[in-house]
Amino acid sequence: MEKAVDEVISRLAEIEDTANRMNDAVEVRKKEISAEMEARTKDFDEALSADTNKKLEELQNRLMKEKEEALAGLEEETGQLLEKLQQKYDKEHGKLSDRLLNEMVRG
Repeated sequence: MEKAVDEVISRLAEIEDTANRMNDAVEVRKKEISAEMEARTKDFDEALSADTNKKLEELQNRLMKEKEEALAGLEEETGQLLEKLQQKYDKEHGKLSDRLLNEMVRG
């Protein structure tokens, strides 16, 4: 009977050792998985940041181009208006001067 008890105790010790080795293996694997997930997260964050920066740069370039086109359009429109005003002034300057002088003399 003593031999049976010793065998049971020995067998329990083996089971405990096996369980401890399994726990150690699980801990090692958990650390490996954790490191892998951190690396994947870092890679994802870097890719997302690069993509975001690229899209922001494209947007800034597009907006800058639109702004320059709008400004060029305004400059052209302003130039045309100034030219028309100059033509009107050149054409009607004499009439306007005479009219103003007549009103001042009458008034």
